[in-house]
Amino acid sequence: MHPLNPFFALIIFLIAFLTAYLIRIKYKIVSPMGRYETIDGMRGLLALSVFICHAAVWHQYLQIGKWAQPKSNLYYQFGQTSVTLFFMITSFLFISKLLHARDTGFNWKHFFISRIYRLAPMYYLSLALIVVSIMCASNWQIYSDLPTFFSAIAEWSFFTIHHEPNINNSIYTLVMGGVVWSLPYEWLFYFCLPLISLIILKNKPTFIYIILSIAFVVMFIFVHDIKPIHLYAFIGGAIAPILIKYTTFYKKISGFFISICIITSLYLIGRYTMVSSLFCLLLIMAVFTAVALGNTLFGLLKNPTLRFLGDICYSTYLLHGIILFTVYYWGFGLENVKNLSATEYCILVFCITPIVVIASFLGFKYIEKPFMDKAKARAHQSPTQK
Repeated sequence: MHPLNPFFALIIFLIAFLTAYLIRIKYKIVSPMGRYETIDGMRGLLALSVFICHAAVWHQYLQIGKWAQPKSNLYYQFGQTSVTLFFMITSFLFISKLLHARDTGFNWKHFFISRIYRLAPMYYLSLALIVVSIMCASNWQIYSDLPTFFSAIAEWSFFTIHHEPNINNSIYTLVMGGVVWSLPYEWLFYFCLPLISLIILKNKPTFIYIILSIAFVVMFIFVHDIKPIHLYAFIGGAIAPILIKYTTFYKKISGFFISICIITSLYLIGRYTMVSSLFCLLLIMAVFTAVALGNTLFGLLKNPTLRFLGDICYSTYLLHGIILFTVYYWGFGLENVKNLSATEYCILVFCITPIVVIASFLGFKYIEKPFMDKAKARAHQSPTQK
């Protein structure tokens, strides 16, 4: 078996699902029933897809010494389409919140604080693990001048919004698998929301939030290379909440025929070489809109175990690259992993998969969830800000 074989991905999905199922039995975890169950199920699939993509990329990197997209349209889309759908999910959730708060007002202070509580704790833990991994690989020697060394860490501390420099001049800054590139776009969207809300909310944001929003967007344009394809993803994610709010179209989306259309669209997406292709992007938007409107894909996306994988997906997204690097570099040695046959490499990744799921669960339980609960507690203590 080769890491670009579709069965490689399928087996990883099954191992991850079984591991998550056993965790749910052991710890009696029940994902709360909610309005967006299909979105939760989708997130579980997306985070695993990014892990699978990077496992394939690692194999390629060890063979040719170059970190690049996998030489497979399917595995390329595992990475790029998944992140595009994550952007759409972000847009869907927060445009929905704005539409829901259209008449009642929106608490902007709580919103920004909750975003910090949601993204920062797990990110900074991951960053600490990256720095420790790099320094261990460097034998705790600093190979750049101190200002450059600490400047690189500072850049990473701000979610690489400016850029993503190598820490300590080490090629192993790729420890996280390059996933952090998506986080600046998440922050861009959050800071755009006060401006977007001007056309949605009856009670407009206060002047300070408008200025904050404009300042961040202007700064982002100057310091970050913006790819329009990622902005289109946020636009695509806003289609479903508008349809839910102003039409009854979502009531017709759960049928057998629509599920077949989703599967067909996913197959076609996997044939594209670039997610930036217009037709590919439209297919991704169509798939997401159908799922966001409630299509369960024959019930798959409502599965409790898959939704549990969705709950822990942020930890999966941040930790899987660190785990792969740790096992390859410290556990076996990169040269030894390089010399594995394709089948042996696949078996190694299969063995790593439960570790990724367990680590993600622990990250969610002990880092993400406590801070999410703190954010909710703050929200209940503060009045809605008009």
